[in-house]
Amino acid sequence: MIKISDKFVVKAKVEDVWSVVSNMPEVVSCFPNVQKIETLSDGSVKVKFRVDISGAEDKSLTSYLSRIAGKMDIKYTELKPKESLKVNAEGSVAGTNVFLNLSVNLSSLPDGSTEVIYNVEADAGMLAKLFSMGLIHKIIENNASAFIRRFKKMLEKGG
Repeated sequence: MIKISDKFVVKAKVEDVWSVVSNMPEVVSCFPNVQKIETLSDGSVKVKFRVDISGAEDKSLTSYLSRIAGKMDIKYTELKPKESLKVNAEGSVAGTNVFLNLSVNLSSLPDGSTEVIYNVEADAGMLAKLFSMGLIHKIIENNASAFIRRFKKMLEKGG
């Protein structure tokens, strides 16, 4: 199990941040290499993507893995308006099952900005056995960093 926790501050009101984080298709569009987003009637989404390992140290796998597609079913499991949310994602990458749980907490700061605290738990399943755990962790960290940069920019623009 891979765990990533961090926080950042957004120059936007908590209400504006909430309007974005509670819109699943908008959030998912911030992930790198998303190829298709399908919104379902219950607000959950199905997403297809490619794995990006351009920053991974093991370049011998780069051409092989860059062609691997993934798909995830993503849904909110808890929504507390303007406070917190939880997301569950299940799917597959390279034909192996992967799971991800995300929790986000929002706090309004005195200057009108918002602190965003997030925790991710990811289970790479058989990928962790096929490839080194270090490589899997590096891929997840690289993609998470790219997501956070895009996501923060979107939040500061208000969606």
